[in-house]
Amino acid sequence: MKMFLIILLHELIIVPASILCFFPMKNQLKCRVYKLILRMLIMFCLVIPVMAWITYYFELKPNAILLPMLIVFYACYQRSLTVSPDRSFAVFTYVCALMSLLGNFANGFDALNNPMSGANTFSMENSLFSLVLSLVITALLFYPVMKYGSILIDRLLLPHVWCTTVPISILFLSINLLIRPQKYQTLYTNKVFLAFWGSLTMMATTLLLLTVIFYFIVSGILREMETIEKNRMLEMQQSQYIKLQNYMQATTAERHNFRQTIRTLESLAETKDYDAIYDYLKKYVNTMPKNDITGFCKNPAVNALLNYYAESAKTEHISLHFVIDIPDFCKIGDTDLCNVIGNLLENAIAACGDVPVEKRFINLYMENPDKNEYLYITMSNSFSGKVRMSKGRYLSTCHSGNGIGLSSIASISEKNGGSARFYHEGNEFNADIAMKVT
Repeated sequence: MKMFLIILLHELIIVPASILCFFPMKNQLKCRVYKLILRMLIMFCLVIPVMAWITYYFELKPNAILLPMLIVFYACYQRSLTVSPDRSFAVFTYVCALMSLLGNFANGFDALNNPMSGANTFSMENSLFSLVLSLVITALLFYPVMKYGSILIDRLLLPHVWCTTVPISILFLSINLLIRPQKYQTLYTNKVFLAFWGSLTMMATTLLLLTVIFYFIVSGILREMETIEKNRMLEMQQSQYIKLQNYMQATTAERHNFRQTIRTLESLAETKDYDAIYDYLKKYVNTMPKNDITGFCKNPAVNALLNYYAESAKTEHISLHFVIDIPDFCKIGDTDLCNVIGNLLENAIAACGDVPVEKRFINLYMENPDKNEYLYITMSNSFSGKVRMSKGRYLSTCHSGNGIGLSSIASISEKNGGSARFYHEGNEFNADIAMKVT
């Protein structure tokens, strides 16, 4: 019974590791926090004792059953989140690397108390120190990971950036598994103990520095992207403002002379010369300056964006059809809306450039049917019919790798509690997107 309790205590390191995985995902949970905590408690109460019993009964080494169970844990972890696998897997592997490092610190502590033992032997000191250390580190990381880690998870929507962190975490995990002392006696040979502690300290420092550097680099990228997007929106709004100003200036004279027009119409009405009135009105309408700004919707930012791309499509001789109905109570931010629409239209206009002029078209619909909780965005456009795909994902036709625009759209839709689906039929590309508005 004592050995079983020691093994059970050793397996409890899963608890702080799981908590640490969820810290940066506070805004990406599929269920409420209390439901998640309840589910985790039920899982821990069922899984951990079973793992401890299997390890005890079959006399397995420490972590022997934990390593294959990581696959099951990650599957459960991903199912509880709304984020794409690239972000969840990056966080998961990072926590695994961190916990393996803490495990070696526990082994070093255990070697001081039980020099004749080894890392493959269960001991109360090792299990207790490992659990306490992981709980302390989790408590220390609570605030920075909750605050700053969640910012990266919520705002960094580039899968390739997250994927670059995975090899680094796996490297740290592998090194910690390799230097894990099988027999503590080897640590007492020459200066191996000093080298062991020095290596752990260096790895801990390096991991911390890499984490901080990653945060600041990504923060800089995000700020630059926001600045570019804001400047882009300002340019579009400025263009719309200039057009509106020119229209107002052009109609100034017309408004000034409108009294004369009324008097002329009044005189013609007195003579009941209706044909002359009709001819006069027709000529008057033709002399009125045209307003180049189309009111697609009430949202100023989206309207400016649509006017910008409508003008670009007109230049490329693309047939456009927009039906835009954005509800007044929409909680989706203007930046997210404009990013989704902008990426869709930018890709569509570029795709239409590869087909004959008479076959170019873009149909965009944004609707909130029956005023429900979702805003649906559907778009279809013509394209050459040539696609590059890998594992069900569309790849960019302009460069190697995934299409960043489509990945960004999918990430934004997931962030707003929805989904995105892309498919093609012949020479028509389609996008179906849903995002929560309440």
